[in-house]
Amino acid sequence: MAPLKVGLPRALVHYKFFTLWETFFAELGAEVIVSPETNKKIREMAIRAAPDEDCYSTKLYFGHVLALKDQVDYLFIPRFGSNHKINVGCPKFLGLAEVLRSIFPDLPPIIRPYYSKAKSGHKNIRLLFIAFSVGYKFTKNPFKILHAFRKSVKAYKKYKKNLIIDENTLHQWEHSEEVLNDRPILTDNEKPLKIALVGHCYVINDGYASLDIRKKLCELGADVITSEQMPRNIIEQYMETLDFNMYFDYEREILGTIMHFLESKTVDGIIHLMIFGCGPDSIVGEMAARFYKRKPETLLLQLVLDDLTAEAGLRTRIEAFIDMIKRREKKVAIHLPTLRIS
Repeated sequence: MAPLKVGLPRALVHYKFFTLWETFFAELGAEVIVSPETNKKIREMAIRAAPDEDCYSTKLYFGHVLALKDQVDYLFIPRFGSNHKINVGCPKFLGLAEVLRSIFPDLPPIIRPYYSKAKSGHKNIRLLFIAFSVGYKFTKNPFKILHAFRKSVKAYKKYKKNLIIDENTLHQWEHSEEVLNDRPILTDNEKPLKIALVGHCYVINDGYASLDIRKKLCELGADVITSEQMPRNIIEQYMETLDFNMYFDYEREILGTIMHFLESKTVDGIIHLMIFGCGPDSIVGEMAARFYKRKPETLLLQLVLDDLTAEAGLRTRIEAFIDMIKRREKKVAIHLPTLRIS
């Protein structure tokens, strides 16, 4: 008997938990099918199918689901609310499965477990309950399910340990003693620029949605660190300085990273990727701009991405940003033309 096929859309929280999910289903004996990397076809399907009011990243999720629907026996679309007792994720994660089912009634069965510490007070034991309720769709052997659960949790912890650096590694990177990502492409005697690339993991790691910004920065001689790599204790230290609780969990990561590098001045520039239509992004974008006005020594570039963002325009802005950093380092004055109003 052929193994059951389960589809994982390569979008949104998939970029945070793919190791956990892929390992779990594979250990159950299922055939795991992940949708292709975002491409023009997926984008076009997404724009046609998704509600206009959704943010660009949520729209892309629709395209990834449609790319999978005729290839699998199940779609895995978890309703993930929060892994923190107070802070929450995007509320749209909770309703995606229902919205997709209502728009596309011909979708295969959707596995949609619900987990939220903040809203429903779920404990870690809830994860074990979810593992068994999902696992029984693929095997009736409880020991196999328990083994798959343990192995997937172990794989996920290892992934996070390799991804999130400690303070010592951060300081080494800031002093050019460590390269965390792709090595920058440099000409002779050229010094790499330190750039913090900040944004949601499903934007930074989606080459099509971000228009390959990481590759472009590497080609321009930038040594990049991303917000998802930042030490959690540093992020929390800066969040505690706010007058209120920033309760959007992923935005804490973004804002804490920006605040750290504006304060420490250990990078040459910060690039903040924001998604058009994302409410929490808009809030954090405004806060980041205000913090930058207080401490403008480290340049901050904020880029809003959507389905109409042109690659040529993005490249021009990045190149201008890098050129501005180099001019500032060389202390070359940038002369702006005088505006004459007649």
